[in-house]
Amino acid sequence: MARSLTSTLDKLAASGKLDSFKTGKRPENGSVVSVDLSCIEADPEQPRRTFDEAKLQSLSESIKAQGVLQPITVQQMNSDGKHLIIMGERRWRAARLAGLTAIPAMVREATADLRAVQLTENVQRADLTTMEIAQAVEQMRQDGKKRSEIAAALGWGEAEVSRFARITTMPEVLRGLAEDNVSARALADLNALWKRNETAALEFVKATPAADISRTTVAALRSEIETGEGEAQSDTSAQDQVELQPSRPPVPTDEGKKGVGKTASNSPTGPVAILCRHGEEIGRILTDRPASSSRALMVSFATGERIEEIALSDIDLLEVVAL
Repeated sequence: MARSLTSTLDKLAASGKLDSFKTGKRPENGSVVSVDLSCIEADPEQPRRTFDEAKLQSLSESIKAQGVLQPITVQQMNSDGKHLIIMGERRWRAARLAGLTAIPAMVREATADLRAVQLTENVQRADLTTMEIAQAVEQMRQDGKKRSEIAAALGWGEAEVSRFARITTMPEVLRGLAEDNVSARALADLNALWKRNETAALEFVKATPAADISRTTVAALRSEIETGEGEAQSDTSAQDQVELQPSRPPVPTDEGKKGVGKTASNSPTGPVAILCRHGEEIGRILTDRPASSSRALMVSFATGERIEEIALSDIDLLEVVAL
């Protein structure tokens, strides 16, 4: 065995970075210690729920040959005498597969900021499912992080944060698709169609394998729905014309020409505001302020106190009002 766990721990001890965990002393925050694997538990709230067995086995073989080269990070011991993993659950699992009994670990005090680091590290991994990412983003929100802070931590736009956060509130059928790793953008588009025509959206989900659900296939569904609605509207309009024909008002005589040429309407004239709904909030679309994407708009909330970039698929138009 080229470089074992023992040699790794010996080097840490020689450098003064490894405290003894068997002295009965509570390790200092930030110290690296050798912790028995039996004294460590996975964090039940961490977003990762599934682990690729083949990748775990590969990591296990590497650990057998080289030891654990990077300490995992754990919270300080709880009342049950266990440490919860903050970062490094894959290494912990692989170390158990490799037959180790202890692992180097950095002990850190659990804080909201450290929790955000844990969630950020997990979200940035490519092998998380869409639902696992959505749950991590929602956890950050529950921990008090603002949308702008989450976006900065993940290197995303705020619209992307909103898109993932909304997944946890979607209908159960769509949440199931998120667990099957359908993309967040496709789910956002499908959720908008679900609100518009639940029957058509449900039939689409039942007939389409999760692997085939994408923005392209959802766009095709949208076209079908719009075509159907257009035909239905056309039929209704034609019927309305037939029914209303006998009751059309007489053509005005010269006596009433004062109003000729003007349309009787409640439509506003002059400057207007376009109101929209985003989640549970009502906002005003800023038409003079371009978004960073052609598929998003800038929306003002709370009478201008907060302005956010929102994806078109996440906006429901409400009405146009005069200013």
